[in-house]
Amino acid sequence: MTISGKLSRSAKSMCAGLSILLAGAGLAACGDGSEGASGENPINVVASTTQICDYVKQLDIDEVDLTCLLAPNATAHELEMTHEQLTKTGNADLLFVNGVDLEHFLDQAIESSGFSGTMAVTSGVLTAGDVDAMKAAKDTDKTKPLPPEKAKNGNYTIDRGVEKIDVAPWPFPPEEPGEEAEFRFDPHVWTSPKNAKVQVANIGYALEQVAEERGDNELKSTIADHVAAYQDKLNQLDEWANKSIATVSDPVLFTSHDAFGYFSHEFNINFIGAALSDFNEQQDATVAHIAEAAKTVKDSGATALFAENSNNSKSIEAIAKAAGVKAIVGEDALYGDSLGPAGSDGETYIGSIIHNVTQVVTAWDGTVAPLPEGIK
Repeated sequence: MTISGKLSRSAKSMCAGLSILLAGAGLAACGDGSEGASGENPINVVASTTQICDYVKQLDIDEVDLTCLLAPNATAHELEMTHEQLTKTGNADLLFVNGVDLEHFLDQAIESSGFSGTMAVTSGVLTAGDVDAMKAAKDTDKTKPLPPEKAKNGNYTIDRGVEKIDVAPWPFPPEEPGEEAEFRFDPHVWTSPKNAKVQVANIGYALEQVAEERGDNELKSTIADHVAAYQDKLNQLDEWANKSIATVSDPVLFTSHDAFGYFSHEFNINFIGAALSDFNEQQDATVAHIAEAAKTVKDSGATALFAENSNNSKSIEAIAKAAGVKAIVGEDALYGDSLGPAGSDGETYIGSIIHNVTQVVTAWDGTVAPLPEGIK
């Protein structure tokens, strides 16, 4: 598999009103591309997020030529595409996206690149409009058609896959009165291993469709086998995480970002959200901000605050100190919006979940279960 690098980009944090400039080749490094796609007609794949990029890597399909857009430790709403990335996107057979309104930052790039392949929506839900249409169909006894699984959208095709994630409403209010909330539905679906299985299933389906169109039944069978093998690892991950978190009574999760709703729902965690919603803009948070947030933390019964790898932890540390609880920061910070760089605990999706579960369970004085052999 050829893996193309992620180059310079600017990204805006998933927290409303937050803008972070993420530029420079040093922060945007990716694979060295030393693995070559086999054959003269590779499947050209572009992946939007670090999680989706890793899913494709773990499937390990020789015929895939993979380009990863976002870099480790980066958040994503907007992407300043380089010429190379635009070219790769324009030539892509498959563009894998998360969906749930996450990738508006790609709209202009898709148009300017001339992309004419298939946008495969790994969550099965592209926008809030999909959810509205599904609800309307259910409420009207299915007299209104659902968004088609595969439909033409101008020059390219949208494929919503064979499985859909049950997306949750965005639970947090706007940061300013009178403003709209950042999302209608929570896009951070990957924080749940069960949801990751759905994403991998839809990735596998899209790849199999390409193999079928090319008349390559052997490749189609290989893809199915690799998907099943990776999903088995995700099952082991999910079981291990459940066993570990179950050793904690009444866990309360406070983070530096609102990315852990699906993670918390799956593992029965009381997720309060971000301890300070505008923490990155408030890197030098006022005494009033700190005091208010610290009171919320104390009232919740939380025993620790967790920073996220892609966010500044300065305010989290200040709030934790004021509240008298532990601050989990630095290399121990959770992987939320993105995976980590090569060599980190969060280099892979499975590694990121193992890291996150280990950190929260340890901070909550629980017992981390032994890792299954299949995911060590």
